[in-house]
Amino acid sequence: AARANDVIPIDTVHINVHDIEDLEKNLIIAKNLGFEGMLVLNPKELPLVHSYFSPTDEEVNESREMLRLSALAEKDNKGVTIMNGKFIGPPMVILAKKLLHKKSMIEMRNRK
Repeated sequence: AARANDVIPIDTVHINVHDIEDLEKNLIIAKNLGFEGMLVLNPKELPLVHSYFSPTDEEVNESREMLRLSALAEKDNKGVTIMNGKFIGPPMVILAKKLLHKKSMIEMRNRK
């Protein structure tokens, strides 16, 4: 419902702030359900939450490669390309751009 209305899906708080192991279980579930973040009650939860919802170096590199290959395909008047045996088309390009935008927003916030 959130995505259908252009709203970023954010999970609610984890109320057992001293149970970091349970927080991690909830983060795994939230990420698998498509949430892109989680509200927190205690600052000690932030590093773990950030680790689950921040793009990894691997995701960033894959996204950059997708965009590079997509640009080459577009130059050759092709609508799709192949990366690691998988088709890369417009929906995946959109997700790659969103991931790289998220990464740049995190980097800008960290510079402040």
